[in-house]
Amino acid sequence: MPDRRKGGDRRGDNSRGVERRMGDRRDSHRVPVEIEVREGNKPFEAHAGNLSIGGVFFRKPLALPIGAVVQLRFELPSQQAPIETRAELVEITAVGKPSEKGTRVRFIDLDLKSEMSIARYLDEHDG
Repeated sequence: MPDRRKGGDRRGDNSRGVERRMGDRRDSHRVPVEIEVREGNKPFEAHAGNLSIGGVFFRKPLALPIGAVVQLRFELPSQQAPIETRAELVEITAVGKPSEKGTRVRFIDLDLKSEMSIARYLDEHDG
């Protein structure tokens, strides 16, 4: 059976993994925003989060398992109505001290207009 791997055996080469861990995995910078989070039919709860073009990082963990889908709602000054979208919990990670954890969620159905509004907002707050 032919070897399906292209480019040789990479098992001994961990430079790609090291680069990813050491580098910044974000596609854009983050800006602090107040975000309301709702799981299922529960009421929205306000959380402080750092908004990026692809999702949100919450400095406190959400009490949900990885893979959980939540509803997000937040306002940007340039928007007349709040942005509402669903997001999937993709990572619970240690930040700062090992005892501190955070939660990363990624948008899963963000419409183009809202994505463009977020991009403009992030550009305005670069820095």
